[in-house]
Amino acid sequence: MVRTKELSDFQRGTVIGCHLSNKSVRQISALLELPRSTVSAVIVKWKRLGATTAQPRSGRPHKLTELDRRVLKHVARTNRPSSVATLTTEFQTASGSKVSTRTVRRELREMGFHGRAAAHKPKITKSGLQAVTVADDIKEKVKLDLPKVKGQLLIFGATNWDLIGRKEVPKAQAAFRNLGQNLWGPHRYGSLSDVQVSSVVSGPCAAHSLLITTEGKLWSWGRNEKGQLGHGDTKRLEAPKLIEALADEVVVAAACGRNHTLALTEGGTAYSFGENKLGQLGQGNQTDAVLSPALIQYNGQPLVKVACGAEFSMVVDCKGNLYSFGCPEYGQLVRHVQNWMVSCALHDVLFLSGHNSDGKFIARAQRIEFDCETIARRVAIFIEKSKDGQVTPVPNVVVRDVACGGNHTLILDSQKRVFSWGFGGYGRLGHTEQKDEMVPRLVKLFDFPGRGASQIYTGYQCSFAINEMGGLFFWGVTNTSRESTMYPKAVQDLCGWKVRSLACGKSSIVIAADDSTISWGPSPTFGELGYGDNKAKSSTTAQEVKTLDGVYTEQVVMGYAHCLVIARQDTPQEQDKLKKLPEYNPGPL
Repeated sequence: MVRTKELSDFQRGTVIGCHLSNKSVRQISALLELPRSTVSAVIVKWKRLGATTAQPRSGRPHKLTELDRRVLKHVARTNRPSSVATLTTEFQTASGSKVSTRTVRRELREMGFHGRAAAHKPKITKSGLQAVTVADDIKEKVKLDLPKVKGQLLIFGATNWDLIGRKEVPKAQAAFRNLGQNLWGPHRYGSLSDVQVSSVVSGPCAAHSLLITTEGKLWSWGRNEKGQLGHGDTKRLEAPKLIEALADEVVVAAACGRNHTLALTEGGTAYSFGENKLGQLGQGNQTDAVLSPALIQYNGQPLVKVACGAEFSMVVDCKGNLYSFGCPEYGQLVRHVQNWMVSCALHDVLFLSGHNSDGKFIARAQRIEFDCETIARRVAIFIEKSKDGQVTPVPNVVVRDVACGGNHTLILDSQKRVFSWGFGGYGRLGHTEQKDEMVPRLVKLFDFPGRGASQIYTGYQCSFAINEMGGLFFWGVTNTSRESTMYPKAVQDLCGWKVRSLACGKSSIVIAADDSTISWGPSPTFGELGYGDNKAKSSTTAQEVKTLDGVYTEQVVMGYAHCLVIARQDTPQEQDKLKKLPEYNPGPL
């Protein structure tokens, strides 16, 4: 009989932490590189005994795990003034660990706390508690341009917004469970026949969408349980509607998270609305929902880019600085950059790097919560890792573009380098391993002369880049039942095609290239591939979308299971072709 691999206390605690974060045994095994039998045994023992850490032997000092240290720091900060004995009791309740007051006192001293909890002042203070502020006299003045694109909006895929990504409609929306259908081919919105669209927006984990007109007006529709449509209510919308609260603003860009939205104006200010339980709106607090657009808590240089993950957000200013806020679960926010001094023995130097954190702490026994960032904090550390694990800082990173998947982020800098970080499952970070990355790490393939990247895109669990020569590269996974792509690989089916726009939803991909629209994706699909009624519903290889023959696609965007297209209508022939497409006129709720 093969013996179960013996694990350290820290490893067992990590397994249970992952289990409490609703990860499967298979996912935990892949993330921690442990046998599934070992992971299962740890979880079973924990459920029976309710313990993951061994008791310290008599006469030996008890060393806390990294997770327990974070819990202790949180307890010390939130229980002032308190004696060490009180802190010990609070810590034992929060973590479930049995430790002595001596251990707690020693750990607090190592963290930089001294005396009673009232005088506990860490030597390394948490930065970024104040909103980013730049004096008005040195702040740049910008006027951002709208995209040069204009055309008509087309939609295909799932339109039952409350059901998308769920097994059944929530009870609150039960009356609308049969409202909305799967559109298997491209349709025109009848209510938008006279509206010229400049940009469309959604996200790989979003069931709501946005459009920006050529006048810079922002419209929204779709799921609205958390007010992510910005209309001051939580009523679902079947067709696009102007956001009245932003009617006086010229909106040039926007981004959609799972249940929240960011909007960027021509003056470089950002508004946010929707769910805010994890601080993803950047308004300095954590609330259930914000139903109308409000400015994010930021007074720095004008912003030029916005992006949203599932429960976190990223913004870029005109100087190329990157800021993040929201949920830090997989390290996608790059937090606590002050407390990791990494020694580079080969170079005889010490440099300040981002030890980051996933923000996880145990609020009370068997319940994990996250220390979320509620205001924009600058991401200041970028690194490169060698094969043997040696870490070196990458200087002079000026961010030009940012893209967010469900729980990971990609950036493109001014030197055409690509960095990725966040959740590493299925190889979506492109580093040939599945480990989470807590700080932006260089993707080696694009760090060579003439092989840099020109565009980046993300799907829910995958990433894309187009290099300087026009080649499309993919890494990650769209079908979790198939083998993952652990590092960037060229998409051979699209060699020779000039890609101008790409979108990826939960598992489907749509591309605008040359005069064609191309799509593919595994089953199940809901029409987002656009192949038409009575046609194949899915495809494992790239295929041209025949229903869009003769239609020039300016931009493609995907939500979780729907696709939006801006179709050019400059010539009479293009207008006639679009008129032949069916209209979609959803009834009112």
